[in-house]
Amino acid sequence: MPRPTTLPEPWRSLAAKLGGVEALANALGTTRRTLDHWARGDRSPSGTSRQAIRALFEAHDLESPV
Repeated sequence: MPRPTTLPEPWRSLAAKLGGVEALANALGTTRRTLDHWARGDRSPSGTSRQAIRALFEAHDLESPV
């Protein structure tokens, strides 16, 4: 049974659409830890990562948090 995610919305919804947090991290070319920092606002993604995040959220009809 998969672990429940603790990511805040809208990250949680995108992770669910992609098959989990690991799949979301892989899609963004990052680690789960970095993804968690971005989602919680502890760190800001770089410009390139921010573009990838926006594109991925848009591709799944979700509003980007960055």
